[in-house]
Amino acid sequence: MISFICNNKEVTVKCPGGLPVLDWIRDQTDLKGTKEGCREGDCGACTVVVGRPGKAGLEYSAVCSCLLPVGEIAGCHLVTIEGLATGDCADLTPFQNAFYDEGASQCGFCTPGMIMSLTGCLLGEAELSVPNAMESLDGNICRCTGYIAVKRAVDSVISQLPAKWGNRLEMLIEEKHVPAYFSSITDRLEKLPTCEYQAGGTVVAGGTDIYVNSSDKLSTEQPEFLSDKNDLNFIRTEGELVRIGSAVTFSQLRRSEVISNLFPDLRDFLARVSSTQIRSRATVGGNIVNASPIADLAIVFLALSASVNFTDRSVPLDKFYLGYKKLDMKADEILTELSFPLPEPGSVLSSLKVCKREYLDIASVNSSMLFSVKGNLILSARISAGGVAPIPMVLLRAGEYLTGKTLSETVIREACDIAAGEISPISDVRGSKEYKRELLKAQIRAHLIRGTAQ
Repeated sequence: MISFICNNKEVTVKCPGGLPVLDWIRDQTDLKGTKEGCREGDCGACTVVVGRPGKAGLEYSAVCSCLLPVGEIAGCHLVTIEGLATGDCADLTPFQNAFYDEGASQCGFCTPGMIMSLTGCLLGEAELSVPNAMESLDGNICRCTGYIAVKRAVDSVISQLPAKWGNRLEMLIEEKHVPAYFSSITDRLEKLPTCEYQAGGTVVAGGTDIYVNSSDKLSTEQPEFLSDKNDLNFIRTEGELVRIGSAVTFSQLRRSEVISNLFPDLRDFLARVSSTQIRSRATVGGNIVNASPIADLAIVFLALSASVNFTDRSVPLDKFYLGYKKLDMKADEILTELSFPLPEPGSVLSSLKVCKREYLDIASVNSSMLFSVKGNLILSARISAGGVAPIPMVLLRAGEYLTGKTLSETVIREACDIAAGEISPISDVRGSKEYKRELLKAQIRAHLIRGTAQ
């Protein structure tokens, strides 16, 4: 039995905890505004907003319901497009009115998901601006409008928001962005019946990868949800180490002051990893354990000389990947955290990825470089790359060559050639092996130019 609030109604459902929320919405309710599209978290048609109790009250975020298990929303507020209605069909939210006025909806299939993404931004984004609102739509695909009308609609609404905020929720209710019942949700969640959940199935973190491949199997299971484990959700410095819990989401990583202070440019790189809806769910540990050769966080943490930590042992990340999808990890182990040494003062972390689409796409090649420079002298360099071998890897020889060198065109060219000799890319749908070699060379050049320009 799983209890939560769906829109303005308390519900207790009896179903497997692994059932995707999309299936519960479409098959067991009369709420048909949430659309089924790709079932892979790519199109955004199934976007809903989930309010989860947190330290500062309810924390709302937009997520893809096709990858969200029902067991994960126990004790939460689930909001579908119908949950924004005030009871009068003619009384639309400002974003809904703006989409109508600007012709931002044509076939209409993607529109509910877009409205929910924008509502999630209003409820959850610290700073409300047109760029942030448009970023919240980075996981919503429209095949009709070309997005210009959508941007006009977003501009028209955001420009009307007050310059100064009092109580965010009270203002959103007053301006009819959300209905008045939102003000009572916190108290009502506390009164929900406590239902014991008997986990006994697959371990699920964010679910953004495993549900793409195993949704049918998980739909009948009672998975063990790592997001319920507060001891896996933290970002902190301890002595000379930075420690990150494995259940930390990409969104939390982007917003972390600890990480932003150390690596100011990492936020922009993470914006190109998946989408707002996926970043709200995908976890640090999941990205590492998934063992993709082009895992975006793997290349970042490899450059940082990170280790993966379990309950009773620690493994350097560059020793963790044994081969394609093979890990130094026992079947019953759960990754608890990643840790890496604090970088030397003045160090620069540069991370890049190139893919067919600028956003919401898997990299053809991605890479990171942590290096320290004084003038044009490279004091140290550590380079990692993905998409160029069966595993994400550290380019040891290229990094060793750069260390102690004065930056010049000759040094850059030689470092690129050494790196190209360390890798073994294959030709696939993301590019030929020759293309990937040249792409890595271009990225190494870009890292060095970006780093020395700071």
